[in-house]
Amino acid sequence: MGCWNVKLKRIIMLSCILTLILLSGCSSGQDNNQPIKKGNGSRDNTPIVLEPQASNEKTIGNNKITFDISHASDGYVMVKYNGSNPKVKVRILTPTGEYPYTYNVYKGYNVYPLTGGNGSYTFLAFENVSGSDYNQLFSESLDIQIKNEYTPYLYPNQYVHYDKNSNIVKMGQELATGADTDLDVVSYIYDYIIHNITYDDDKADQVKQGQLTDYLPNVDEILKKKTGICFDYAAVMTAMLRTQNIPTRMTTGYVTVDGNTVFHAWLSVYIKDVGWIDDIIQFDGKNWSMMDPTFIADGNNSSTAKEFVKNKDNYIAKYLY
Repeated sequence: MGCWNVKLKRIIMLSCILTLILLSGCSSGQDNNQPIKKGNGSRDNTPIVLEPQASNEKTIGNNKITFDISHASDGYVMVKYNGSNPKVKVRILTPTGEYPYTYNVYKGYNVYPLTGGNGSYTFLAFENVSGSDYNQLFSESLDIQIKNEYTPYLYPNQYVHYDKNSNIVKMGQELATGADTDLDVVSYIYDYIIHNITYDDDKADQVKQGQLTDYLPNVDEILKKKTGICFDYAAVMTAMLRTQNIPTRMTTGYVTVDGNTVFHAWLSVYIKDVGWIDDIIQFDGKNWSMMDPTFIADGNNSSTAKEFVKNKDNYIAKYLY
């Protein structure tokens, strides 16, 4: 127990925790160290990979930056910077108006999700002047109506990047073999993640020390090396589930442990005829409970970890991706 407590505190202090919110079955006594029994495979596991398009049918911006909003109704915007400044940022204000979404802009088109629902979005761009100082390059507000509330969580984006040729797509299809329902797929992928991807303490230390600023996961690389930090856990599972046509929402916010509030990231999945499965993983016939696989994988599925993640008061949502 002492080793687990030390490990738990170290993960918390690294501000890198992952909660995967999903459903693992209909019994509360499932042993996560045991292989999951496969079904009959009645569910079609053919991957469905939605690919963002910059069709230039509708754009805003100026001579330095282009916001392609042609498919904003599908829940994403594509942005391309045409200038020479090496440090450019985009900020998106959603209809909720509570928290601005800020992204780095890299070479070529960047895909950013629109997860604030229907209403007025404000798109801003900034160029670096020096240090942490930026000048505003562009700003415009638009009313956007999302056609389907689930599509923003089926497309890849800057945080969860993949395409039809990615190995992560093939792995998701392989893991979904034998599934009869979407819930089976969630369980199979979850089981694979917690038993095959280990926590990367070295990478976590690099992030903590500022050596990996603006880090973005490479899902194929993580899959190959089978190790990663919380962000990696989230991106790998999100990619697999989305390409199995299961809307998957990555939420970032905060978790409070022993009075200390630190950054946190977790997932929710949408299951047809059930709805969004938030903060939960097990069903005992009456009540839902949730589990945090970063703790579980790193803590050998200890009861201490399970009890911690069951307390929803520990979690505060902030951003949706």
